Amino acid sequence: METEFSPDNKKNVLRLALFIGELMLVNGAETYRVEDTILRICKSRNYCHINVFTSPTVIIISDYRFDGYSFMRTIKNRSIDLNKISLLNSFSREFVSNKDLSVQDAIKELKKIVHKTSYSHLVVSFSTGIGSAAFAALLEGNNLPTFISTFITSIVAVMIYNKIMKVSAIPAFSSFIASIFIATIGAVLSQVGVLSTPALLIVGSIMPLLPGVSFIKGLRDLIAGDLISGVARAFDAGVTAISIACGVGVILDIWLRLGGKL
Repeated sequence: METEFSPDNKKNVLRLALFIGELMLVNGAETYRVEDTILRICKSRNYCHINVFTSPTVIIISDYRFDGYSFMRTIKNRSIDLNKISLLNSFSREFVSNKDLSVQDAIKELKKIVHKTSYSHLVVSFSTGIGSAAFAALLEGNNLPTFISTFITSIVAVMIYNKIMKVSAIPAFSSFIASIFIATIGAVLSQVGVLSTPALLIVGSIMPLLPGVSFIKGLRDLIAGDLISGVARAFDAGVTAISIACGVGVILDIWLRLGGKL
């Protein structure tokens, strides 16, 4: 039978802390937030001598004073889901405040959070299209052909990005292919006379692909003193941005060489 300070109970608490840390990192939480949550969960069950090392690709938890238990989890895929981060934050507060909540019940609650969806694909797609088209409209693309073409192109581009991510799991490559598609559509529609210039469609449609959130989280990690994670996140965001620029640049260069005009 597990007691509060039994080895089995300690292992279970550490595994729970590792699990919630993994979920937070996978869904885009900052490094300092992940480490703080892990430490609070361990301290809530009176395990105070815990060390945590977190980077965008790995989490390591260890007891540095007593029995030397260590647990590690590698992170293969990452995304941005602020709703799940909010749910995980609420769960961690509940676990810390409710001493009667068992580790087994806590893990069940975490698994429910894993399978929760914030919005339907239809809502996400529609919001993506509206946001991209509205941004193009702000840049003087306030005509119906530009609005509709940007709306459709951005939705299809994000679908292409998601499909490629399931195969390669490399954000930079997926962004590169999606940006090639966007620039190609812009050039073709301009060539046939639907659009006067491909620039507004391209600028509006690449907005959902830009790694703005990742870049900001990298800066927040740097400010918090997590230098490795901050540099890694910022570099990853930079590579993605360069990939988008390269994809658009390649198509526009070919189009201009063939006589097209911006």
